[in-house]
Amino acid sequence: MGLALTALLGLPPAEGAPAFNTLRIAREGAAPPSDFTYPDLAGKKTRLSDLKGKVVLLAFFATWCPLCNQEMPKLTRLHEKLKDRGFTVLAVSVDTAGVGLVKSWTEQKKLTYPILHDQSFASRRTHNVRFVPTLYLLDRSLNLAAWGVGRVDWEGGKAAALIERLLAAPSPAARRPAGPRTARAP
Repeated sequence: MGLALTALLGLPPAEGAPAFNTLRIAREGAAPPSDFTYPDLAGKKTRLSDLKGKVVLLAFFATWCPLCNQEMPKLTRLHEKLKDRGFTVLAVSVDTAGVGLVKSWTEQKKLTYPILHDQSFASRRTHNVRFVPTLYLLDRSLNLAAWGVGRVDWEGGKAAALIERLLAAPSPAARRPAGPRTARAP
């Protein structure tokens, strides 16, 4: 991985080295990924920041990627299992082919989570996507909690425990700012 990802994750350069098929936990207080807007497969523009308040597994993928062909359907199970608790998978296709190919592929794979299309592959620069799949786990404030490149078991072990911890945290809207408290009369 490059220095841009290292900086994004708040890690020293040695810790930002490629770690394929490994869950990497971000340092506490790691900055959120840059906001973006891409069209969904129906052409509607969608912003990452629209998902604030949810735990988001942001997945960059390509239809031509053999590993994505295996991993993206697995994320459907995770999405379906946790969507009612404030979790979503948001997938971004980096295919340079037209939206028709991506739409056909997602229908064939029976993906049920939102799919966006980055046809110009701008995420290569904005989110340091060098390999697919590249996945970022974001907390309810959209801060980076963990990331992985390649195959990561999001339903087991450390990843599942982290997702559960993030889901248990209150959403940003539910948090009240600290302020003066008034005493109640007995």
